[in-house]
Amino acid sequence: MVNIKHVLCPVDFSEFSRHAFGRAVAVARGYGADVTVLHVLPVPSAVPALPYGPEGPGPFGFEAVDRERVHAELSRFLGTGDPVGVPVRYETAEAPSVQKEIRLQTSKTSADLVVVGTHGRSGFDHLFLGSVAEKTLRTSRVPVLVVPPHTRDVVPAPREPFRSVLCAVDFSQDSARALEYAASLARHGAGRLTLLHVVEPMPVGYDPMVGPPFDIAGYELRMEESGRAQLQKLAPDRMTAGCEVETVLARGKAYKEILRVAGEGLADLIVLGVHGRNAFDRLVFGSTTEHIIRRARCPVLAVPAPERP
Repeated sequence: MVNIKHVLCPVDFSEFSRHAFGRAVAVARGYGADVTVLHVLPVPSAVPALPYGPEGPGPFGFEAVDRERVHAELSRFLGTGDPVGVPVRYETAEAPSVQKEIRLQTSKTSADLVVVGTHGRSGFDHLFLGSVAEKTLRTSRVPVLVVPPHTRDVVPAPREPFRSVLCAVDFSQDSARALEYAASLARHGAGRLTLLHVVEPMPVGYDPMVGPPFDIAGYELRMEESGRAQLQKLAPDRMTAGCEVETVLARGKAYKEILRVAGEGLADLIVLGVHGRNAFDRLVFGSTTEHIIRRARCPVLAVPAPERP
């Protein structure tokens, strides 16, 4: 069962942060959650940071008056001077690593969801604060909602966070967890849930060294039939009650088909299960997820694989 009680939204003073904050508020409103807005000031790692308080304000000084000023500026910038319908609090920190501070604050606030905006530049450079969002995606133990610059949200956000949710599944345990989030978000928006499974063509041909050619067409046909059958029984009624459910089976390159179906169906959210059971897997990162996050025209929710021994 998906239970979102706290949303962490790292921001800078950019329009991309405004888009991300709008989505964070919309999700929090739907779940009755609160939002923590995090602003991190990077400091050189060579300078040891001192704790705030009687011991000192830190090497570059975020004194109480400075924090209050930054919080006031963020409040004006994000438009939280007007009621947004959810509790919003601000956290300002100095840290050598912005990504590590995000992870620390995720744990400290017991956040159930992290929402970040992207800057729209090429490759992973387009992610919020450069490589910070990439590292957050790879290491986060909680789902990460990536909001691209193409999103036309305004602050405050609409009442319903998402009305058309596309969830790509491969029938693994990882995609099953992603489906729980997709179904929950679709129910809260009283919208449509599309379940998509992509059968990728086999890059295999006849090799005279190994014998007669493999029946690729027959194999792919059987995979499609199996995929359709599994899609029909994938989501139980109790999970999808309150939303319209559609199943789609496609053939082709996974990320291309996911983006195509999302565009044709006017999806306003793509949900993916991120494979990765240990630190090495997260370092490699899933190529399908990477391609989609780079190219998506709507927010993408990356749900990490559950921790396993």
